[in-house]
Amino acid sequence: LARADRQPKQLIYRDIAVDLESRSVTKGGEMVTLKNMEYELLLTFLRHPGVVMTREDLLHQVWGDEFIGETRTVDVHVAQLRKKTGLTIASLPKIGYRLED
Repeated sequence: LARADRQPKQLIYRDIAVDLESRSVTKGGEMVTLKNMEYELLLTFLRHPGVVMTREDLLHQVWGDEFIGETRTVDVHVAQLRKKTGLTIASLPKIGYRLED
């Protein structure tokens, strides 16, 4: 239990704040409404800024091992995440994505 108290309760990246307990996201103090997978994708990028992540990596981490479908679903969710948060998530053709620092 002592270690659980040391876990961060909030992630902050530039003007975006994620409250991990309430699962709420704000940008510049304004609430941002994200779907569940968009939220999980955001957490993945915020925990690995500057790291190149393949579509397969993202599918595994966000959707889980039992996801059945196309990797293009990642593209759709990344596009929505960019639109809603204004984050600079670079597309690396035929590789994946990277949250720009």
